[in-house]
Amino acid sequence: MIIRDILKYLYFLLFRILGVYSFLRYRNRDKAIVLTYHGVLPNIPSNGNQFEYRNFVTTKQFEKQIRLLLKKYRPLNISDFTEAGGNLSGGFLITFDDGFYNNYKYAFPLLEKYGLHGCFFVTTNYIGKKEYIWTEQVTLLLQRTKKSKVQLHLEDKYVFELNGFKKREVASVTIRKYLKKAPPERIQDVLEQMKSQLTDVSLLIDQEDEERYKFMTWKEAKEMSDSGQIIGSHTKSHFIVSTLSEAESWEELRGSKEAIEKNTGTQCISISFPNGEKEDYSEIQKNQLQRLGYKCAFTQVPLFNNGNTDRLEIRRVNITSTLYMPVFEGKICGFI
Repeated sequence: MIIRDILKYLYFLLFRILGVYSFLRYRNRDKAIVLTYHGVLPNIPSNGNQFEYRNFVTTKQFEKQIRLLLKKYRPLNISDFTEAGGNLSGGFLITFDDGFYNNYKYAFPLLEKYGLHGCFFVTTNYIGKKEYIWTEQVTLLLQRTKKSKVQLHLEDKYVFELNGFKKREVASVTIRKYLKKAPPERIQDVLEQMKSQLTDVSLLIDQEDEERYKFMTWKEAKEMSDSGQIIGSHTKSHFIVSTLSEAESWEELRGSKEAIEKNTGTQCISISFPNGEKEDYSEIQKNQLQRLGYKCAFTQVPLFNNGNTDRLEIRRVNITSTLYMPVFEGKICGFI
């Protein structure tokens, strides 16, 4: 830990000792918390590219978090979220987005160890493939190039300086924020601009990157499903559904559902919206989900859910690598 992290740790530890977390859990005892994870690895590299691992946790962190959840809350299943008016009091649900292989290799055994049934939302066009999701392509091109700048035509012409990790992070956040509001053809256009300039970066997943970026196979997804884990949709291509035409969003929702049902042999009734902010889906997609037979949809809007929560707008809280235990506990009880 650096000094800032130590001070943050002590700050949150103090509020836990003072009983603030216990009070907040009691005040929110009629509500449930749903946690969003993306990946779990034995270790997170400390070689300067932590930005690539910002939404990951270590196996040690994940197991500690599971133990705390089981001590302070009661485990829920996806079935608890499918009907309005259900009893969610004091409950928690663990979910994973994207469908990475490390979910199968590291998270799945730990959930099994503690008798938990999580929900894994998979991006079906990537299952069984060694390809980067478009959002990861943006980050990798910027993080790994040795070039000092890139010039892109967004709304206007922009030059992004790439000297130092901080400038690369800012460029990644800015470009991805723009693209998350853009249709697929615009995403492809900007990516081609980047690839044509940052030619020193390979976008083929090599052995060194497999545990971080490779996707699980359908065989692995089916094994998890057969063991009681839920395989839900994260669309086919990870596009932000509100940026699509009605026909395009219908195909993303329909196609992913059918692929999951075909390859796992179980009904797909749940989905998490890519990115998941309020503007990333609309009533159009909610109506399409109902017509297709989805029973619940998960957002990335925080924080709690209760019996009155719209089952097609279930709230979640994102878990990152920097959440040391007192901070993690404070976040899930509503302190931050």
